[in-house]
Amino acid sequence: MNKKRRQESRDLLALVLEGGLLGVIVLAPLPFGSVAPAARLALELAALLLLVTWLARAFIKGVELPPPLVWLGIMGLLGLSCLQTLPLPSAVLGVSAPKATEIRRDTEPGLRTRLVEASFLDVDEERFEVAGTLSVDPAATASALRGGIALAALLLVAVTVAATRGVRRLALALLISAAFQGLYGLSVLVSGHDRIWHVPKQYGLNSATGTFINRNHFACLLAMSLACGAGLILSNIRNSRAEEKRSRVLAWFSPAGSRNLLLGLLLVVGLAGLLLSFSRAGIALGLFALCLTLVFATGSRGVGNRVIVAVLVIAAAGLPLAQIGSDRLIQRFERSAEDLQNEGGRLTVWKDTVRIAADFPLFGTGYGTFAEIYPTYRSPEVRKFYLHTHNDGLQAIAEGGIVGAGFLILLALPVVTLTAAGLRGAKGTLGVGFAAGLSAVLLHSLVDFPFHIPATAATAAILGGALMGMPWSDRD
Repeated sequence: MNKKRRQESRDLLALVLEGGLLGVIVLAPLPFGSVAPAARLALELAALLLLVTWLARAFIKGVELPPPLVWLGIMGLLGLSCLQTLPLPSAVLGVSAPKATEIRRDTEPGLRTRLVEASFLDVDEERFEVAGTLSVDPAATASALRGGIALAALLLVAVTVAATRGVRRLALALLISAAFQGLYGLSVLVSGHDRIWHVPKQYGLNSATGTFINRNHFACLLAMSLACGAGLILSNIRNSRAEEKRSRVLAWFSPAGSRNLLLGLLLVVGLAGLLLSFSRAGIALGLFALCLTLVFATGSRGVGNRVIVAVLVIAAAGLPLAQIGSDRLIQRFERSAEDLQNEGGRLTVWKDTVRIAADFPLFGTGYGTFAEIYPTYRSPEVRKFYLHTHNDGLQAIAEGGIVGAGFLILLALPVVTLTAAGLRGAKGTLGVGFAAGLSAVLLHSLVDFPFHIPATAATAAILGGALMGMPWSDRD
């Protein structure tokens, strides 16, 4: 063990990569989930620096890579994004994207107008010709491409870090981040000053949102992070029992036991913030991920003790909720089916998105273009402004078409397989927590858009990469 640790300490580039991931985990959620242009750019630049460091280590010592299908899927999606932004001949666009050509023809100035403008400005009329693209908004697709490259970089770095440095420190950073987010959200909620970093809140005024604008994205981050934190605690307990020949009661008063109690306190604080988010999907999936971790990480023995511990943890975390008003949360869950089926709600938006996908079947509208194209397809009863479909998979099909869906399936299949294997314990106790956290965000993406929020998307990419890089035989 000591020899292994000395070898790890000599791998300076791996240490830098791990430090970079730790920084992303803790810092990316702080500026409102990195949704502002400046914060998003900072996250992308950080990912780019990590990618450069990763390439340097690949040249010097070699690196671990994700499964071939994942690699192929990532390269295919990034390549498709590039293709969507490239100017293409009208004949090619007419065949491959007839609807995009039609929209462009209806919105661009006619030939007579262009001739008058050319004559007035005394320039060649051809200068007014704008080459068409597969994307209905090339600038938005280029922005999505930047984000995709950043996520791919974080995934690659996480694979290498997990294989060379392990994931314990990543899990600890996730738990600390979740605890801070929960505590900050709770503090803002009970203080009566609805501000995040001195900026007045506009949404979720009666909910904990941490440093996020939207409570659902806040809850999604906690659902991912708390499961990893629970995996870390259970892994520590397993190791301490294997190393110390003492009673279970005395073990809790040892240095290792004290550390676990502190980690447990961080878990309770983060869980309290999750419950006070009043996010139905976030709370349900967060508790689901924690239950998955508890069940699969501890085996089939001692079911009664696990149930008691789970009830005590949830009860401790639910105390602030009981003080503020648990009836609100109950009422929100009771209205779930009604809200989903309301006229002009998400079901209507999903149906509209299917019509978009049908009109752009091959290459889609271009990644990042939903907000641009949706007003053309929006049903009359939809009164809200939708930047996203609230279903990341469906939006990906509309924006990437059949080609993009094929690459997405190549990426998703091994991820789902690895997640299932991680839940079964094939990646160790910590792997169960990471797999449960990844399950939470994948399921959440069916009813929301966590992969379009930079901080939650970056965290999910790190979880996925870490799960791929963990050794199969590691039980810790």
